[in-house]
Amino acid sequence: MNAEFLSDKSLSGVGEKIFQINEQNEQEKNWLASLQSKYLEIRGPCLECEYRQFLTELRSLLRREFLDVSVVSVKNLLEWKESSTVDISVKCQEMARQNQRQIYRRILTGRFKFTPPTINDPQSHIHLQDNTGSITCKVTDSVRHSLLSAGENWCVLSSWRLVVAEAGAIYIEVKKLIQEQSAKKARRKICALSTPDVSVLLQQKGKLPTSGLNVFADIRSISEVLRIKDDLVVLIELDNNVFIIIKDRVYLHWSELLSPQTEVVLTNLLPTTLYKGSQQEMRVLVPWKQSDILCPEMESITVLSLSDWLKQTPGITLSEQLTPLSCTRQGELCTYKGEITNADLDSFGIYQLDRTVWLILSGLPFTHYKEDLHLGTSLTIYNCHMCAFKEFPKICIIGCLSTSVRVTQFSSSPPQTRIVSPSVFIKSWLWRYSVSELMVFQFSSSQIDWILEKFATYRTDLPKRNYTKEFLATPHRCFMWKKESENKSAVFLPAVPVCSDIVFDSAVIHRLGYNIIQNLRTVENLNTDLYWLHHCQEKDTARVLMGYIHFCPDTGRVLLMDDTGGQRCLIVRGGDVGHCSLSALAGCLVAIKNYQVVSEKFQICQYPNYDSYGKLKYIRNSSEDVYLMVSSSDVEILLKNKRPEEGSMDRVLCCVVHKESLLTEGISSGKPSLRFTAFGYFLDDTCSEVEIHDFVNDALGYWSERYRADDLMESDTEEQRQRASLMEHKILLFRDSAARWYEAIQPGHVYWFSSTEKLVPISTKHSLKLLKKVEKQAGGKTCIRVPSDLWVSEKLLSFKCQHKKCPMCKNTCVLSKISEIKKESFQYRMVSLEGRIKSRRHLSADNPLYRSRVNFPSDSTLCVSTLENRTICLTVTGEDPEEELVIYMTLNNISYPLGLLPGHVIRLCNLERKVSRQGSVYCQYVVISTVQVLEVQTQPPLTISEERETKESLWERSSLHQLCEIWRQPDLSAMQCVCHIHKITTIALKSTCNNCSTVICNGQCENPLCDPGHGTKFSASACLFVDDGTSFATVRCYSNIVQKLLELSETEWFDLEEAVKQEGDIFMTASDDGSCVQQFLRVLREGSHLHRQKNLLLKLDKHQTWQETFQDINSASSSDFAVKTVDTGSGNLETRCLPMLQLICLDIREVDFTSYIMHNATFSANT
Repeated sequence: MNAEFLSDKSLSGVGEKIFQINEQNEQEKNWLASLQSKYLEIRGPCLECEYRQFLTELRSLLRREFLDVSVVSVKNLLEWKESSTVDISVKCQEMARQNQRQIYRRILTGRFKFTPPTINDPQSHIHLQDNTGSITCKVTDSVRHSLLSAGENWCVLSSWRLVVAEAGAIYIEVKKLIQEQSAKKARRKICALSTPDVSVLLQQKGKLPTSGLNVFADIRSISEVLRIKDDLVVLIELDNNVFIIIKDRVYLHWSELLSPQTEVVLTNLLPTTLYKGSQQEMRVLVPWKQSDILCPEMESITVLSLSDWLKQTPGITLSEQLTPLSCTRQGELCTYKGEITNADLDSFGIYQLDRTVWLILSGLPFTHYKEDLHLGTSLTIYNCHMCAFKEFPKICIIGCLSTSVRVTQFSSSPPQTRIVSPSVFIKSWLWRYSVSELMVFQFSSSQIDWILEKFATYRTDLPKRNYTKEFLATPHRCFMWKKESENKSAVFLPAVPVCSDIVFDSAVIHRLGYNIIQNLRTVENLNTDLYWLHHCQEKDTARVLMGYIHFCPDTGRVLLMDDTGGQRCLIVRGGDVGHCSLSALAGCLVAIKNYQVVSEKFQICQYPNYDSYGKLKYIRNSSEDVYLMVSSSDVEILLKNKRPEEGSMDRVLCCVVHKESLLTEGISSGKPSLRFTAFGYFLDDTCSEVEIHDFVNDALGYWSERYRADDLMESDTEEQRQRASLMEHKILLFRDSAARWYEAIQPGHVYWFSSTEKLVPISTKHSLKLLKKVEKQAGGKTCIRVPSDLWVSEKLLSFKCQHKKCPMCKNTCVLSKISEIKKESFQYRMVSLEGRIKSRRHLSADNPLYRSRVNFPSDSTLCVSTLENRTICLTVTGEDPEEELVIYMTLNNISYPLGLLPGHVIRLCNLERKVSRQGSVYCQYVVISTVQVLEVQTQPPLTISEERETKESLWERSSLHQLCEIWRQPDLSAMQCVCHIHKITTIALKSTCNNCSTVICNGQCENPLCDPGHGTKFSASACLFVDDGTSFATVRCYSNIVQKLLELSETEWFDLEEAVKQEGDIFMTASDDGSCVQQFLRVLREGSHLHRQKNLLLKLDKHQTWQETFQDINSASSSDFAVKTVDTGSGNLETRCLPMLQLICLDIREVDFTSYIMHNATFSANT
């Protein structure tokens, strides 16, 4: 009967007897029928003994109220669609249903199978399988031990939880299982040896039989699945230094079954020799055919002594009496049990246990991370290192190869996918140089690895680890081991790795990576803030640089070279212009007394925001330009260069009137080259200096007119015929090696061009394609490609004319003032100007096709910028610091110009003047434009005494006026006016960094790339309404004038500055309350002591739009005045008002009423 499959009726009879089903109770009969149907679906046709044992185990598990239980199949779990974590082994019904029971249970039954690890997935998996399917399982340490005795038997899972991840992965967490007793096999009689006896036998490995050994042992340690070359290996250590090496993938799942401090019986192990023939030769055990792991309580185990085993194994005679190897394991390894209380850094392999201890698993060489270690999970960590430090973190548990992490209780909360948020732990570590060798071993797909790889190229000499030797070493010596003389904390907390491209410290790494993600700032804001940063450092004058000046053909730059290498230089003309020309320095041995080291850093800042984090949308590379800024007056020639012999050279005297930008070619192909063109005239070398001087002046004026008129094509007018000599210019193409003279050649200078080849024009029919384009731009004039061996030397003219604005004597072209360029009446399209750089920004250019087409090589020697299709935005001021002009430079194929730093004086030629839709005038840098740095010394700030003298002189030179007089005398430079302050509308305060102009907040610079220690600059501005009885005006005041306006003492002003450093940028309007600082300013500006008459030193704001509309108020028409309606109480009155004056306050004084009354009386008498 038991050997045959039973029918449904027979199965029902078995169930009715076990559960004592009442035939009259339809509910119990229906439950049994559904249970029977589900059982057959899960297991298929079954025997009576199997079904009887299943129901017996179920009955003992349920005891009472068996109607509350149902059985589910694996198929039902796999069909679960919702992304959640549900404990459906115990599920609550809705409380509103009064007629049903509130709780019922679900039972799983199946067999456990093991999937061995592979190269692609080096992790063994446990599956629960029935006839409907298979599902992945995660088990606790107690369940793991029960799986040893389960084998192929069916088990009943009474406590489990279903987890459906967002990515679609589904698995169950098994908390409790029961093995069906009838399915257990009969106890086998197995004879085994203890580990001390096995240790002795391994020493006589050559005399052992080929049959395997059965070992009764206590597991001391077990490793994770290691990848050694192309093999996967598991290492196990038993007592008395007996080691097992598992390489066969059939037995790799033992790592999921075994736990340290567990007694097991390992059958059929074969002795073998590791590192045979070497000094590290070692005898170990390996699993062989039919090897297995057994629990001692499930079998009849007999532990034989060595003598008894030798009697049962004839033919073996030990040569000598050997003793087992003693246990050399030191007490440095410990076991810790705790609960995860912080899992923010789980991707690092870092966890906080019990709110006090930090668990570091980053040194474990597995490529996967524990997916079941979540917040609230209880763990047991076997064979770990416990380290104590004086500083935070004080207690750390560090895992090595011998460490095993086992889950004792799953977390009750569902696992969550989190964006990294910095905890106290990571802040302290990164700020204390704790990106250690330990944490860099296996940081695949971790955030710290991303920061180090994307923001810096780190060079860390990590020790090469031999995993096998490290695990088998006796005594225990892992990567944490150091000599007693060495500081143990240095192993765990060494210095941060060296960053080659950017000098980072740990605080910068923290602020760059984690604060960016934490604040969730957009990519556009980050690109604007962090793309570019410069740093200038004055060098000690006692240290003189010596080397050869070399004009590099690969970069078009000037290099200072010695036997250690070369460094790019930016040489500007010093005060003594006639001291030495730049071309004369080629090949000379020089000594440089004073110089600056400039570092310009460019970040390709595709930093991740919340949406792109984790999708590898990061940066591609970074670049840093480091060069020297030198004045020609600080260069001393020690040994002149050897010039080519003039007899073998063809020499031509050439006057250069125009030079275009240095263009780059072949960037995308990885073979960049340079070229530029210059317009010049070949002169007769017999001409006198006066003739050359006059001709150069005429040529510069002629070309300035042509460019300003945007007329590069020759016109056949009578005027052009009269200037035929100026039309016969030559287009010189400098390419490849000849491009090295780009810095030496400047417009308005005369040069000797020497070469072994003649400078002969190239025929249009046989010219290059780019020459045809250049010829077309120049009106079809002939082009000359200068030879590669060209030598350039400047001809210095001793003749100087008396004209103050002579372009030739001033080494300049025809320039325009910024105030003229911004006027609506300005008619020229191409302009040239000189000015001082006030600020510099980098904007994202609107050329996506160029971005997708061009790929700048990271190892390019050209230092081509702007990287990633950027646009440089320069704000340039002229003679009047208030006159500003914005210049945009999109350098897609133009070599990056050095020295464009705030404070430097530059000359920009042939810019394209444009007007925006809002009517603002700006300039665009085009291919025919050039830029030259004239002065690198920034203007020193005025001292307090000098500032007072300047203001005193302004008070003395200005006279007392009324506001209405400005309409009739708009050319007033400065004037005194006694006005009543009606209202202070706005107050703006901020403190910025002197180096990068970033707003100071919380007492420090917010730019993480800025070098500290540059000091701060406090800026203040205010806007107020004033009236003197003749007109209204809006007045703006800045800096310490705001202090006088608010009537604050020096101490109060200093305290306000310190408060603003903590607060950040403050902008007060009429309705702002805000912080305590803003409330203080609001109360202060509304004080009646400020709203009274003051003597103001005013000047006209030149940015106001009405100035060019009409200069004289008497010539204005009635339509130029706005209509205003005034309610008089008895009716409305319409009147026309003057436009609101826009003025700037230079100083404030108290009113001297005696002088004011005398002035008014004198003025009235005269009128």
